Amino acid sequence: MKKILLLTALFIAGCTVYTEKQSEAVSQNVYATNDSLGKARVDLAYFYSNETTKFIKPPKHPIKISSIYEAKDVAKNSPAGDRTRVVIVPDAYKSDKVVVVGSSEYQTLLKDRETKKILEQDNKNKELQLQANNKELTKQKEMQDKMVKDLNYYQKEVYRLRLKCLWLSIVIGGLLVLIGGYIYLRMNKLFMF
Repeated sequence: MKKILLLTALFIAGCTVYTEKQSEAVSQNVYATNDSLGKARVDLAYFYSNETTKFIKPPKHPIKISSIYEAKDVAKNSPAGDRTRVVIVPDAYKSDKVVVVGSSEYQTLLKDRETKKILEQDNKNKELQLQANNKELTKQKEMQDKMVKDLNYYQKEVYRLRLKCLWLSIVIGGLLVLIGGYIYLRMNKLFMF
């Protein structure tokens, strides 16, 4: 009985292929995030980081990250709502100029043909990555559905095999009782003569 279940489990494990632990889309997103930060492209890092979270389930114990705000000006008695959130960047960015997407400075950058070409290519890459991510998410959803379906099927098979083994045990036990009873009766009849 145990050997049958073990062999069945090994057969199932050996024949069923589901999905990679790490997909190409996840790798692309993670490395694009890292490369974006390395090249001082926080706008792209923000995008690729958000895309990565679509693939990874939230942790049970997330690391707490808090926003940083300018200290209140005590002389002005400004309420907390008037405080400005501060964007903190690594030391590697200390000599770089910060430009906010959509600002007038950003619009000025777009006037430069080379910069505009780079940003347009970045947007195309983001669209392609969105398509790849959606394709991968669909694939993972299908694989998860297949895993659930297979799990349900194999659970039913295990129950069916257990029931079959139970019936075989009952039949064997019954046959042993019949044989034992037959032997007992034969022995009693022999000694009666």
